[in-house]
Amino acid sequence: MDYAVFHTRLGWMTVAGTSSGIVGVTLPSSSVSDSLDRLCAKTRAHPPSLREVEPQTFGTLPDRLAAFMDGEILRFEDEIDRSRWTDFRSRIWDATRLIPYGETRSYAWVAAVAGQPRACRAAGQALHNNPVPVLVPCHRVIGADGGLTGFGERLELKQLLLSMEAEHVASLRDAERRI
Repeated sequence: MDYAVFHTRLGWMTVAGTSSGIVGVTLPSSSVSDSLDRLCAKTRAHPPSLREVEPQTFGTLPDRLAAFMDGEILRFEDEIDRSRWTDFRSRIWDATRLIPYGETRSYAWVAAVAGQPRACRAAGQALHNNPVPVLVPCHRVIGADGGLTGFGERLELKQLLLSMEAEHVASLRDAERRI
């Protein structure tokens, strides 16, 4: 598996993939080693099975992830290697990819769209184990009461990403009203 580490304004990120697509993406971390540790934990891959490559190996994905962390409105439709995904997790993550930029949905909504309306907690667990955050925008999933939950211990990052997205959507709506 190939991986590349790159810097964004919010910290170091890592992307990993195979010839079948992207296998892992880490959220911004304070150090390269922390980012790589997070990748290993999410993908269960460890050196020497990992080979460091230049970020350009993954095309424009590292640049787009950095731009997203700068607040740009982007969609991520990159090919994902699903070979390690269970059917349930695949359905949960596919449902999560349907959440539009700047909007949120509940875990119950994700579970229902995935065809398992009673599996809210299992949906939360699947999202906790999401190996490709941002590509599968788990930061857009919130509690039924509208509260921020999940995202490990990084709720401040979840809030930041949601705030950036909401701000852009609001500015677009303001621009449309002026037309």
